[in-house]
Amino acid sequence: MDPIEITPISTLELTTCHRSFIRARVTWKTEITEWTRNIKEGTTLLINLLDGSGEITVALFDSQCDTFFPKIEEGSVYNFFNFEVKEADTDIKILPNPLQIFFIDETVVQQSIENIQIPIIRNTFLPLSKVSEIPEREPVDVVGICTEVRDVDERGGHLIREILLVDAELQPVMLNLWEKAARDFQGQVNDVLVVKGARAQFHNNEIKLNASWYTNVQINPDIPEAISLRDWYENQ
Repeated sequence: MDPIEITPISTLELTTCHRSFIRARVTWKTEITEWTRNIKEGTTLLINLLDGSGEITVALFDSQCDTFFPKIEEGSVYNFFNFEVKEADTDIKILPNPLQIFFIDETVVQQSIENIQIPIIRNTFLPLSKVSEIPEREPVDVVGICTEVRDVDERGGHLIREILLVDAELQPVMLNLWEKAARDFQGQVNDVLVVKGARAQFHNNEIKLNASWYTNVQINPDIPEAISLRDWYENQ
């Protein structure tokens, strides 16, 4: 495969069979996760891609998960050819991009061997004071100090752990971790949490952030935004 021209992610358009070629870095890969919708069930996998122009999520299902999960690694750059571009499915939307990529039988993925300049990651964090302005179920990226970590609880047959976050504007927001994310959380009070792809949702007249299998939760990551927030918290 020797594509003539690279298509920037920001210029992708709706199409049922996209023959263009993109080259992008994998910045986040979820685990293969069971899903159920109406009477259908199966497995799904979400992968975030980044190039110099923007980000987009790839949604894979069922046998595609087993095929591509071991071939695609976080941090590496790949060439992607032959795929569909559709409107983002709200149930699996984890980026602001209104479009998502869906693989087809003809999709080709090759690790790039060229030395190209693609960012490692792109962070655009929303201040916690602005979370209440986000439309419900829209994905949100935030960074905050963990001021309270509650025990895992069971509600309606689901596991939940509530975590209170605050940032330099002193606006508290509740982060709800669900299922495996709730059970396996290792953070503690005073840790800095970076949360990418959480969902804004109203509950009891309060906007909260929901995080489950689709959310990337990092504890004390070595990034400027987290370091700056910790410095502020320790010196206030």
